[in-house]
Formats: sequence, structure tokens, C-alpha cells
Amino acid sequence: MAHSGFPNPDSAVPDGADGARLSDEQIGEEATRRLAWDAAVPERTITVEVSNGRIVLNGELEHDAQRIAALEDVTRLFGVAGVCDRLVVKHP
Repeated sequence: MAHSGFPNPDSAVPDGADGARLSDEQIGEEATRRLAWDAAVPERTITVEVSNGRIVLNGELEHDAQRIAALEDVTRLFGVAGVCDRLVVKHP
């Protein structure tokens, strides 16, 4: 079947421009990499889980600004269908 250029309605993750779809593993690796590079997010404080293009962030942070930075890092990733924030902030 030819690719129509329209997103596949059965796909949990949007197709890329070339019809390729990112796997949960690829999304998780990129999310983890972005969090590691963000100076506002303390190292090794957040775990990333991905299922059907949906990211779940778990962890404990000191300040709300760290939580906001982490959410911004992963929300804009290509292929992400949604983000579940399970981050706990000690000092909001």
C-alpha cells in the first residue's frame, strides 16, 4: 500500500516525514540524553519510561524549576504522543 502522506490513524506515534516511526527505545534514549545535557536538571534524578510514544518521568527534584526544565526537554521531542509527570518536588 502506498503512503498517502497522512498520518496512520492506527499508529500511537506520528509518522515522520519519510514515513518512519520512532521506536519507544529511540524516544527513551533521546529523552534521557536531553535530560543529561540540561544543566537545570540534576544528574541521575529522573528515570524515563516510554510506552506507545508516551513518556513517563519519575524522580525526586529539589525545586519546581527543575521539574519544568525536564518537562520542556522531553515534551518537544519528535514522536512523543504525551508526557506523564510523576516527578516529586521537595521544595516547590
